[in-house]
Formats: sequence, structure tokens, C-alpha cells
Amino acid sequence: MPNYNLTWQDTDVQLLEALLLATGGEGGAPLQEVLLMSDALEGVVLSLQEVQDAFLKLIAAGYIAIQKNKLLLTPEFLLAYEEITLREGMVEADEQKPLLTLLQQQSLNEQQLEEVNTSILKKYKLKNQYQQYLEQFG
Repeated sequence: MPNYNLTWQDTDVQLLEALLLATGGEGGAPLQEVLLMSDALEGVVLSLQEVQDAFLKLIAAGYIAIQKNKLLLTPEFLLAYEEITLREGMVEADEQKPLLTLLQQQSLNEQQLEEVNTSILKKYKLKNQYQQYLEQFG
């Protein structure tokens, strides 16, 4: 079993924020759109490993799902995000704080991550999708 990172990273927040913006909180978005949004937000192109680690954790936490090759925010995430932004009072200068707070409330374990890796991410062919992004926009 691979050794997984069980702590939330800035890249996890960055990809979740990019997915929020790419979807507008509704529907789904292809990986390329999410990565473009992430690049536009931070000015940094994430590595394949960073993207893979972030998606493993976000899917295991139940915050994102993959449907018809599009990334979707789950209703559970949207509800939790709405609650935390209302509770913390969305302050424009500190936009990522609610997302980070929300992620830190979710614990991860290696078994969850391994299940996601074998059952979902391999079918999604993340590596191929990422390669297409680099070829088109790299």
C-alpha cells in the first residue's frame, strides 16, 4: 500500500477553490478547466503528484465526485461550505480560510485513500487528463 499524506495542504484548498469557481457551485467541470482556474488564481501550475494527492483526499472526504469525466462538488460539501461561510462571515481578504477550516474538520485514513485510488482515480485516468492539459496549455 502506498504511503499517503493524511494532512490537508494548500494545494488541496487551491484545487477546491478552483473547482468552486470553475463550476460556479453547480454542475461539473473538466479537469482542464479546474487546472486553468487554479493557474489563474495562484499563478502556479500544479504538478501531477499534487493534483493526484489533492483529488484523492477531496474524493475520500466526500467533497468532490467524478461523473462523465467531469469533476463535481457534492451536495454535502456545498451545504457544509455554505454553513461555514455564513458562520465565519465571508471576509473578502481571507477567502481561503473557510475552505481550509472545512477541510481540517475532515479526518482522512489510508484505507479511504487506497479505496479511492483503486476504484475511482484509476478509472478517471487522471494522468492522461493532466497530460492533455499540459499539451494544450502547458
